[in-house]
Amino acid sequence: MIATPCKVDDPKHNRILAELQDEDYTRLLNDLEQVPLQTGQVLFKPGEKLEHVYFPTSGIVSRVFTTQDGSSAGLAMTGKDGFIGIPLVLGGVHSSYEAVVQSKGYAYRLNAEIYTWELQQSGNLLQLSLAYVQALMTQIAQSVVCNRHHIADQQLCRWLLLSLDLLGGDQIDMIQEVIANMLGVRRECVTAAAGKLQEAGLIHYSRGRIIVVDRAGIEQRACECYNVVKSEYDRLFGQKPIPHARGRFRQNPATLRQRAEKRLEEMPSPPPESSWDSSRMIQELQIHQIELEMNNEELKRAYEETDALRAHYIDIYDFAPAPYLTLNSIGSILEMNLAAAILIKIKRSQKDRHRFQSLLTELSLPIFQRFIDDILHGKVLNTCEVALKSSPEQPETLIKLEGVPNEEGQECRINMSKI
Repeated sequence: MIATPCKVDDPKHNRILAELQDEDYTRLLNDLEQVPLQTGQVLFKPGEKLEHVYFPTSGIVSRVFTTQDGSSAGLAMTGKDGFIGIPLVLGGVHSSYEAVVQSKGYAYRLNAEIYTWELQQSGNLLQLSLAYVQALMTQIAQSVVCNRHHIADQQLCRWLLLSLDLLGGDQIDMIQEVIANMLGVRRECVTAAAGKLQEAGLIHYSRGRIIVVDRAGIEQRACECYNVVKSEYDRLFGQKPIPHARGRFRQNPATLRQRAEKRLEEMPSPPPESSWDSSRMIQELQIHQIELEMNNEELKRAYEETDALRAHYIDIYDFAPAPYLTLNSIGSILEMNLAAAILIKIKRSQKDRHRFQSLLTELSLPIFQRFIDDILHGKVLNTCEVALKSSPEQPETLIKLEGVPNEEGQECRINMSKI
């Protein structure tokens, strides 16, 4: 017998997904995959490449940093208020911390490439992601201040209130060792602080389960740090979405058949067939035909976008005011823009007849050769100063070269400037 999940959360139980505009949410819906979060589960480790972004709808995930001696501390918690995958917003692809599930629940995960594509459209998801990054920075900063200046009792009350906001209800399932790790204090401090709260009738604690009996009493004992964090979250997510231009359409290969079947349903129905087998075969052929048509439509759009981007790049390169050229390992000129052609006095149609060394003075030749060798062998940025030979059109000219290798390390891309 296959066990079914006890609770199937709606994606909009997550605050980020719930705040998305309808167009953005609908586009993402087929790409979101629901996954369970088990206590102790590691979503990713330090140094790992991020393959997915997680949007919890229940449960709590902590960001844990570990030192070389093995000690660790949790700096921030995420639940239905945000997402796990901050490095992707900030331009990274690897995590510097460990993301660990501290309280079980569910999340919707999104492929990292799709998430990055959505951010590049500068739409509603980017605005919400940046707002959450700022809110998370406030939570981390306030945690540091709280751990330094407030007693363990106040810290525990702050943590309890934040956890209740993320989980909902009045129950938290978490052992003292984990709580101590999140607060950055010894376990004995958590035991003593929890004992005081239980004696005051504010909580009931037993075997890793905390039930908050009097939330108002907990709020009175908490320091100001809880309200600072909560107010910042409410302020940032209370902002109106910024209108944005409609982005490019993004197809998802995983849902191609689903979209093809939907298009077939919208088409006029064919005459009924006497044989079920032949009818089913015709339907399959029609679906496959529509899939091919949709693939061709997407390929056509991709080619058109590529051609437009290529034409745009060529215009930028050709008419850039800075002289650019590309050389191979022996100095032959492979490409150059108009500014470079003017500087070195060579027609672009005749570039393949020249090696760049033939344009330099004799004293500059060894300098230039070291410049090329260092770039192509070391695959690093390099600079040098050389002199162009005098000609009837211009006297000997001192220029500065800045070069980098291409991805294969076989060509050198150079920017030139007069000195």
